[in-house]
Amino acid sequence: MDEPEDLSDDELLAMLTDAQLAELNRAIGEVFSDGGVDRAEALHALATVYSLRAGQRDPESALAMLQLAAAMRRRAAELAEAPRPIAALN
Repeated sequence: MDEPEDLSDDELLAMLTDAQLAELNRAIGEVFSDGGVDRAEALHALATVYSLRAGQRDPESALAMLQLAAAMRRRAAELAEAPRPIAALN
């Protein structure tokens, strides 16, 4: 297997079962629900931190951190693409 840092987000997420991915998405949603207007930006920033810190961990911990970061980036992209309610724009 390649080093965890060499895997793409899609490859990292493909290693998870559907149940694991659903639980990860649920947990991310709970942490960032009602997180303000910059939720996508906050997710991207946190994902970057997790990715950087993964290199300082053992391979199994690094893989888990990178999978979390990949899921955060995917959710951030979904949030950024979703239309905002009118009230959120004011």
